[in-house]
Amino acid sequence: MTEVPLLGSKLEPPAPPPGLVERPRLGRVLDTGRQHPMTLVNAPPGWGKSVLLSWWTRATDLRVGWLGIEDGDDPRFWSYLRAVLISTGGFGGHALPSPDEMRHEVFLTRLAAVLADLCEPVCIVLDDFHRIRDPRVLKGLEYLVQHAGQALRVVIVTRGGPGPPLARLRLAGAVTVLEAAELSFTMAETVELLAALGLELPDRYTRILLRRTEGWPAGLRLAGLSMQGHHDPLRFVDGLTGDHETIAGYFTSEVLDGLDGGHLEILLCGSVLERINGSLANALTGRSDGERILAELWNAGAFLDPVGDRRSSYRYHHLLGEFLRGELARREPRRVPDLHRRAAAWYAARGSPPDALHHALLSLDWRMATDLLADHWPDLVVSGPDRPLCASDPAPPEGALRANPDLALACALNQQILGDQRGTDRYLRLAGDRTNEADDDRVTAIRLARSVAVGDVAATFSQASRLLAHREDGERARSVALSALGTAQLATGDLRAAERALDDGLAAAERAGLERVRAACLGRLAVTRALLGELHLAGQTAQDSLGFATTPTACGYAHLALAITHHEWGERDEAARYLDLTDSTGDQLLAALISIVRLWLLQAGESHAGADEVLRESRHQLTGWAVPRYIAHRFTAAEAALRTNFGDTGTAARLLADQAGASGGSAPLAVALARTQLRNGDLDAAMQTAAGAPNTELGVSLEAGVLEALAADRLGQDRHASTALEKTLQLADQERFRGVFIREGPAARRLLSAHLDSGTAYWPFVMDIVECAAERIDGPVAPLTERELTVLRYLQSVLTTEEIAAELHVSVNTVKTHLRHIYRKLTASRRREAVRKAREAQLL
Repeated sequence: MTEVPLLGSKLEPPAPPPGLVERPRLGRVLDTGRQHPMTLVNAPPGWGKSVLLSWWTRATDLRVGWLGIEDGDDPRFWSYLRAVLISTGGFGGHALPSPDEMRHEVFLTRLAAVLADLCEPVCIVLDDFHRIRDPRVLKGLEYLVQHAGQALRVVIVTRGGPGPPLARLRLAGAVTVLEAAELSFTMAETVELLAALGLELPDRYTRILLRRTEGWPAGLRLAGLSMQGHHDPLRFVDGLTGDHETIAGYFTSEVLDGLDGGHLEILLCGSVLERINGSLANALTGRSDGERILAELWNAGAFLDPVGDRRSSYRYHHLLGEFLRGELARREPRRVPDLHRRAAAWYAARGSPPDALHHALLSLDWRMATDLLADHWPDLVVSGPDRPLCASDPAPPEGALRANPDLALACALNQQILGDQRGTDRYLRLAGDRTNEADDDRVTAIRLARSVAVGDVAATFSQASRLLAHREDGERARSVALSALGTAQLATGDLRAAERALDDGLAAAERAGLERVRAACLGRLAVTRALLGELHLAGQTAQDSLGFATTPTACGYAHLALAITHHEWGERDEAARYLDLTDSTGDQLLAALISIVRLWLLQAGESHAGADEVLRESRHQLTGWAVPRYIAHRFTAAEAALRTNFGDTGTAARLLADQAGASGGSAPLAVALARTQLRNGDLDAAMQTAAGAPNTELGVSLEAGVLEALAADRLGQDRHASTALEKTLQLADQERFRGVFIREGPAARRLLSAHLDSGTAYWPFVMDIVECAAERIDGPVAPLTERELTVLRYLQSVLTTEEIAAELHVSVNTVKTHLRHIYRKLTASRRREAVRKAREAQLL
C-alpha cells in the first residue's frame, strides 16, 4: 500500500491579504493568552480568524507552528502534528515519537514527556479545527495540554457554534477565548481598511457601513472592494444590503452550499423573522425537528447568534437575513405570505399580539389583522414589540385602507408599536375618513398610547378622560384609560392620585383578563409606591409585574421600582443591578425617571467617574418633550445634590436658583438647597430649610430630617439634633429606610452611634444601619462578571469607549453600563485607577 505523503502546504500560514489591517488590540489578547495552555478563536466564516493568526504568528516572539486542517485529515492528524512541532525547531537532541510506530496511548505519553522537557514553550495553531470529526483527537489534545506543562500552547481556530467541548479546561481557567464580538472590526479598523483600499468616507457613512455589516470583516472588505469601482461610494453605502452580489455570493458559497434540504428550508423560511426558535421553525415549515436543525446550523457557523443563556432562540445576522429574504422571494415567492400567516398564528396562540399583528399585515391577510385589532386592541395599545421585528413596513393598498377603516386602524396601531409616530398619524387620518373618532374607543386608545409614549401629559389627560367617558367596551376601555391616567399623574407628581388610578386600572384589567394592561398598571404602580416610600409593597408589586410583563416598557418600570427600593434600603449594588436592567424603549417618562435614579446612584457611589457624561446623557432624556414640573424639579434636585457631594456648591446653588420657589413648594428642591447650605457651612439656614421642607414623599421627608439633625449637631444643639433624628428614625423604621442614613457617610454614622448612647426607641434599627454602613466602608471588592472582565482588559489599551463598544459589537451605552459596574466594584473613580486596582486584585 502506497503511503500518502504529508503536504508541506498545510504547514504554512496563509499569506496576508492586500491592505492587511494589523490588529494589535487582538494581538495583545493572544499574547495574554500565552499564560494559558489553550486559546480558542471561534467565529463564523469571514471573521478574520486565519488572517489574524497568520499576522500574529509573524509578529510574536513565540515559536509557532501552523496546521491548516482539511476534511478527511482525522486519520493523519497526529502525523501532521508531529510535523508541525518539528517545523518550529528547537528540539535539539530530542527525538519526537512517531504515531506510526507505537500504540496511540504510548505515543501521546512519550510526546507529552518530550514537550514537558522543553526549555522554551512552543505554540501550534490548528486552523479550521471544525473539520476534525473524530472526538478522540480533541481528547488527545487535552491530554497533551494537561501533561506537557508550560511547554505547549495550542490555538484552536474554528467556525462558530459552541466550539469544541473544553469544559474541563474552561472550568480550570485554562482557556482564552476570542469570539465574533471581539473579532468584529472597530471604527478605527474600518477606517484603516477603507484607506488601504483607497477609500475615504465621512464618519457618518463609515458608521452606517460598520452598523450594517455588524463589524463582519469579510463583509467590510467585500463592500470596500465593490466601492472601488462605484461612481458614488456614499450612495453605495446607503443602499448596501445582504442582496448585493458580492455579499450574496459569499453567503451562497459559505452558508447555503452544502446544506441539506431540511437545514436550507428552515434557514430560508425563518428569514421572515429576525429571531427564531425550534417551535416557530416547526410552525413555519410543518417539520418537527426545528430545534435540532437550528442547533446544527449554529454549530456549523451559519451566522446565527444565540439569544439568552439557554440558546433556544437565535438571531439572524442582519445582512444574512436580508440575503435569505431575497433568496426566498426568488425561489418561492408565493410561499412568503403563508410564512407570515403561520408566524402570525404562532404568535397569537402564544399571547404576543404585537408580533401577530405585524406578521398578519405582512401576510396580506386583512381579515386576520382586523380580527386581532378587534380582539386585542387594549393589550396592543400598551405594547411594544416582544422581540425585534423585520424592518419591512406592511403597507396595504390605499384602496383597501379606504374601504376598510379597521385595516387602517390596525396599521396605525402596528406603526405605534414600532415607534413610527408619523406612520401612526398617517393611518389614523385614513381611518378618520370613514370612522367617527369621537365614538371609537380604538381611535382614542391609539392616540392615547401615542401621547403616553412621547410624554405629552396634557394630551394624555385629555384622551384618557375621553376614553373613560366612552361606554362601548366597558372594562377594557376603562383599564387602558386608567393606566394612562395614572401614568400622567405619576409624571406630574400627584402620586396618591396615580396610585388610585393605577390600582383601579389594575382591577379593571384583571376583570377583563387583559394581562398586558395588568402588567403595565403593575409596573407603574410599583414605581409610584416606591416614590411614596411604600417600599415593601412596591417591591412586591414590581415582582408581580415581572411575572406578567412581556414588553420592555412594563419590565422597565418594574425594574426601576426595584432599583428605587434597594436604593432606599441602602443596597447600592442591587439598586445599580436593577437599574441596568431597565429599558426606556422610547417611553419619555420612564427614560426621565431612569436618569434621575441614575444620578441618585452616582451620588451614592461617592465617585466622580463619568459624572459629566452621565449628566449629559440624562439631560438629553429631558429634551424633545414638555417636561412636567415635578420631573424637572426632581432632576434639578438630583443634579444639585450630586454636584454638592462633589464640592461644586456654586453650580448647585445656581441650578436651584434657576427653579422658582427653590426654598418652598417643592420638597426635593428644598432638600437639595439644605444640602448645599450644609456643605457651605451655612448651618442655621440649612437647619431651617430642611425643617421647612414640604412633607410629601417619605424618602424626601426622611432626607430632610437627617439633614436637619446633622445641621443641629454641628451647631451644638444636641437636643434638637436628637429630637429630629428620633422623629426621622420613627418614620424610617417600618419600611427599613437605611440608605438615607448610610449615604450621609461618617457624619451620620457618628451621630447614630451617639444616639445609641443617649437612648433611642429604635435601637435594633439603628444598630442595623450602623452595621450596614460599616460593611459598605470595609467590604471587599465585588466580583466582576465575565463580560466586565472582558471590558476591563480593554481598559488597559488606548481605545475609546466607542471603539471598545465596536470591538465587542455592543452599544456604547452597554459598555458604559459595564464601566459603571467596574468602577463601582473596584471603588475606582477613573479608568487608570480601575486598571491599577484590578492588577492589585490580580484580575489582570
